[in-house]
Amino acid sequence: MPIRQTYGGLGDACRAANALDLVGDRWTLIVVRELLLGPKRFADLQESVRGITPAVLTDRLRALQQAGIVDRVVLPDLARTRAYLVTDWGLGLEPVLAALGRWFSAGPSPDTAGGMTPDAVVVAMRTMAPPSPAGVPRIVLRLHDARRADPPVQHFHTVAHDGVVLVAAGAVADPVATVTVDSSTWSGVVFGGLGLIPAVEVTGDRDAVASLVSLYAAAT
Repeated sequence: MPIRQTYGGLGDACRAANALDLVGDRWTLIVVRELLLGPKRFADLQESVRGITPAVLTDRLRALQQAGIVDRVVLPDLARTRAYLVTDWGLGLEPVLAALGRWFSAGPSPDTAGGMTPDAVVVAMRTMAPPSPAGVPRIVLRLHDARRADPPVQHFHTVAHDGVVLVAAGAVADPVATVTVDSSTWSGVVFGGLGLIPAVEVTGDRDAVASLVSLYAAAT
């Protein structure tokens, strides 16, 4: 196997170049994206990172662990499930992904095709966080990826933070509304102007959900 050359090994002291030695390989930042909002099992990552093979995923996770960006953890469930989670340092890659998303959006061909995982659409919502000076009601998002067979449902919720809408992982008690929808459809609602189509199941205050969607529509 050939020795992998790195920018650092070639004498390039640029810190951006040395960062690319850690996260510049294909799939690496996508693996990180899928772990920013909470831990995932290997099988879940393989389903979420479209097109990656088990061998490549194993390689990327090993490299991320060696770099201190990802840790292997044991979940507090009865099965003591092994999973992967980004470290505190690894969390610093979220604004990097956000900057890449904003950069692409400002380009000559910002339209994309395909779907979005629950984590991907929530990271995008955090990237495009609209102002909310009056606060934001607590809305729970129950998102799943309909492209998967028997997809798990992931829970997120809206909160106000520093005058903008923030979407965080997990559910909250007594939300004003709960939204249940495929994550790709929700991306179209929030960013594509679909509106609250029938595929979006809303329990509770539908007007509050419509107001949330309108905040993103005004900001994009």
